[in-house]
Amino acid sequence: MIMRLFKSKEKTEQSALTTLLSVNKQEAAADPQPAAPEQTSAAPADQSGTAAPATAPAVTAVSTAVSTADATDLPEAIDRLKKQMKGLATQYQGLRQELQTKMFARRDAIKQALREVSAREKRITVQLADIAEQQKKLAAEDDTALNQQLTDLNTAKADLQKQIANLEQQVTNLQKGVDENNTALQDNAAAQKKNQADNDKLSAEIKGENDLVAVVQIIEKNKDEVYALHTAAEKLQKEATQLQDKSTRLKDELANTQDGLTATNAKMDENAQQIRQVQQQIEQAKRERHAQLNTLQTREKEASREHQEIVSQFEAQQRALAALQDDIQHIFKADHLIRLFQLKDSHQYGVLASDFGAAQEKDLVAIFQYLEAHLKHPATLISYAYDPALADHVQTWAAKHDLHTPTVYNLFTELQKSAPNTAQQITIPDNDHWRSVWSDDRRTRDIYDHDQHLMHVDYTDAEHIAQIDYYSEDRLSKRSEFNEHGQLSRTTTFAKDGKMQQVDYYRIEGTLVLSFHYVDEKVDNIQMYDTNGLLYTVFNSTHDLAYWWLSSFWQQHSDLFVIGDPRDPIFTRLAGDFADRELPYFSAVAAKPAPVKKALQTYPWDQLLVSTPADQQALGKITNRDLSVDYVATGAADALPEALTLTPAAAKG
Repeated sequence: MIMRLFKSKEKTEQSALTTLLSVNKQEAAADPQPAAPEQTSAAPADQSGTAAPATAPAVTAVSTAVSTADATDLPEAIDRLKKQMKGLATQYQGLRQELQTKMFARRDAIKQALREVSAREKRITVQLADIAEQQKKLAAEDDTALNQQLTDLNTAKADLQKQIANLEQQVTNLQKGVDENNTALQDNAAAQKKNQADNDKLSAEIKGENDLVAVVQIIEKNKDEVYALHTAAEKLQKEATQLQDKSTRLKDELANTQDGLTATNAKMDENAQQIRQVQQQIEQAKRERHAQLNTLQTREKEASREHQEIVSQFEAQQRALAALQDDIQHIFKADHLIRLFQLKDSHQYGVLASDFGAAQEKDLVAIFQYLEAHLKHPATLISYAYDPALADHVQTWAAKHDLHTPTVYNLFTELQKSAPNTAQQITIPDNDHWRSVWSDDRRTRDIYDHDQHLMHVDYTDAEHIAQIDYYSEDRLSKRSEFNEHGQLSRTTTFAKDGKMQQVDYYRIEGTLVLSFHYVDEKVDNIQMYDTNGLLYTVFNSTHDLAYWWLSSFWQQHSDLFVIGDPRDPIFTRLAGDFADRELPYFSAVAAKPAPVKKALQTYPWDQLLVSTPADQQALGKITNRDLSVDYVATGAADALPEALTLTPAAAKG
């Protein structure tokens, strides 16, 4: 069941807090707990309720203090009242934060339920669409392919029947030809037998005659018959050979035709079997379609019913969410929850700062104090400004503000590293032609050749050179800077008009790593070289160089979260890739909300730091999303809320 916390706009925030206080008192009576120390506005929301039972005694104490105070101890009474009011403010803020947290938690639960219901509705909608599509496909199916296959088989059957009829007629005709040929062979054999008998008879007559004259006469008389018999014998023999060949050919054709008939009959049997199979498939397909349509209709009814239930649930959740958002807006004048942000021991935290300028020092101190108060391990300083004595400066700064010295990562320090450290310390050799003029503290030295100014040297101490300025024709032409070990770190070349032309940075072992080229004292390009002196890459600006190095650095430190100034262009540029691991620090949200609102609309930060609890509350009115926020304690952090601040008129009364 979903219950609205407020039924009308007339219900005030104070009545809501009173309701929450009563609930807390009932919970405390049912489950008594030992008294907890006073909570601040930055305390976790689930602990703020422990301060609620102290509200009624505090109010009683205020009334007692006012009634018992007289004119003589009025200042003390006012001080006591202020302290009690601060306590009340803390309790009020805790109750307000607890109420806000619970209401937004309920809102988030409803939103999550809406997302789940919406996801279910989408799934059901997809299911209904799939069912409709399947029904459409089934309705469109008419066994066209199977019917076409059956038609083709019947057509093939008719063709086979024609082939069988033709083959059977061919077999009949061939058999008749064979029979006729056999008869002709028999007649030929009889004719050959008669011809042989006539030959034999004539031969016998000749053999039986002894008179040679009579033999000649017989031969002369039967000469034509002999020739006729011989010719007839040859003809009959030739005809017999032809008839025999024809008999062989006719028998082969008959055998082949009978084989073709047998094969065609087999094809006819196969065709008949295929026709039966296709007819069975058509019947089976009709039965399956009918069953599938019945199943789809059942699923469609179930899905439609479930869809209606989901739509009803979605509408109910929407009404509940609208009511709760209405209550939240009425009470807190905010549409988004500002949750407490807490640092995690499993993460590393660093601070991105270009340098230690006076404008940043106060914020840096506050941020590092905040990190030391919340972390068990040292914080990290990430810097991209050049400082050859950065380590010493950071150590001095930390000691000045009673802080642990942070681990330092600097763009130039990292790029100028080399191994092994073989560079020699720079010294100035003696020269009989040079004249040196030392300062009183022996920290600076000017070197002349006769009256020509050659060099101005700054010393870190008696053994280490910090900087050398070189002069040509009384103008500064070059400047060399050295690290804490007296090794060359940077050189700057100047034009005749005094403008910078080029700045070169060197690795500790002496090779060139970066070369900045200037036009009208603005960076035109930056060249990076490898240890072999070969050009590695070119950057268009210092921002490009810093972004490249910080991106690489961040990718190598996957557990690193970085606190930075949202006005820093490098920090905001990195937000495109690392917004979920950035902690922007806004120092004046309540006083200047417009730039903060614009920044939150531009960059996808969902966790940040502010300077006061008032800034923390002000975020709820300008943010376009829920945020996790904590404040870095400053002098204004303990100020009373405006509603509880004594006005001059009230003080006089």
